[in-house]
Amino acid sequence: MELHTPTLALVAVSIAAILGLLLLLAWRRDQSTSALLSWGIGYLALGCSFALLSARGAIPNVLSIEIANAVVLVSYSFLLAGARAFHGRETPVTMSLIAPLIWLTAMRFPSVAADVNQRVVVMSILQCALISLVTYEFWRGRAEALLSRWPAIALLGFHAVMLNIRLVFVLVSPVLSDQEFLVHRGFAVMAFGTVLYTITFAFLLLSMTKERSEQRHKIAASVDPLTGLANRRAFMNDAETMIARCSSRGEPIALLLADLDHFKRINDVFGHPVGDRVLKVFADTLNTCVERDDLVGRLGGEEFAILLAGKSEVAAAAVAQRVRSTFAERAAELDGQATAATASIGVAATRIGAHDLTGLLIRADNALYRAKAKGRNRVALCDDTSELDAPPLAPSATVMPIRLRAVAG
Repeated sequence: MELHTPTLALVAVSIAAILGLLLLLAWRRDQSTSALLSWGIGYLALGCSFALLSARGAIPNVLSIEIANAVVLVSYSFLLAGARAFHGRETPVTMSLIAPLIWLTAMRFPSVAADVNQRVVVMSILQCALISLVTYEFWRGRAEALLSRWPAIALLGFHAVMLNIRLVFVLVSPVLSDQEFLVHRGFAVMAFGTVLYTITFAFLLLSMTKERSEQRHKIAASVDPLTGLANRRAFMNDAETMIARCSSRGEPIALLLADLDHFKRINDVFGHPVGDRVLKVFADTLNTCVERDDLVGRLGGEEFAILLAGKSEVAAAAVAQRVRSTFAERAAELDGQATAATASIGVAATRIGAHDLTGLLIRADNALYRAKAKGRNRVALCDDTSELDAPPLAPSATVMPIRLRAVAG
């Protein structure tokens, strides 16, 4: 099958322009990042460069060679700027102009301007440099789990390899003239590959943007915006999963219910900004005191829950004591205000064959009620027969079992 180069050129121009407009329309719908704007402009510039390149022989060489290739590099620079913007980094204008300026400077040398092989070498090196930088930007942002990221990196890597092959080709087997280069079968194959690459990469960019948007909506629906902890719905869903896993493994599991003491008074006396600060400090304390695999959530207001996998009652009580004492120390004074904020914590652990979230919540809530009734700023352990109690403002105090008794509300 013969590849008709003029037809491929026309297809490349049309596709690049359509994809550029598609990316710009996507940016119009979601202007939360300028990445789509940069990518859209880059694709439109690429379409213009394809149009100039395909008109070689019909327009002056300064346009079809010098300006056309400069515009190619400008389009790659916009792709790089978009990749940086996608990961929250700005790109100075001077950085985007470096590659085009190097090309225009190289074209001032007669040996480069008159030799298609040297021009291909210069362009291949500059394109490879820009593609490598784009690849690096996507790679360095790999901590953000986006499935489309990896095909995009692979495609960029493949593109860089093909540019190097082109570079080697003209070094090993130089062509004699521009006309010979344009009619060479390898040029048609390269043009066809460029069309496929252009289409695939644009859709990968759109896919990454869509993935990120979906992830952000998912996070917004499952994360408490003030503390960054799981909200009630997310905690309950994840807790069911964790309890089922521990049950299948025969592992114990414990639940801590924590409530900030006299929180309404803190808001009334010091104001809601300080109250919000207290909530954040408690959330930070939880993240500091629990293990990575434990589940922490804000159930609402000043009430928090912590699910500890593989923890017995005694081990869970030790964690609760650490949370209580650490928070009392950190929240004694906030923003110059003597808030003296404290927390009461109820602890409940699973019984043999009783991995049940509802039961744990009820028992932990009963324990929390007793901790409040006993004077607050303490830990109470519920096992239906005993209670673990911690004296207030005693970070190093150990929990002591006492007889369970009814407490007036």
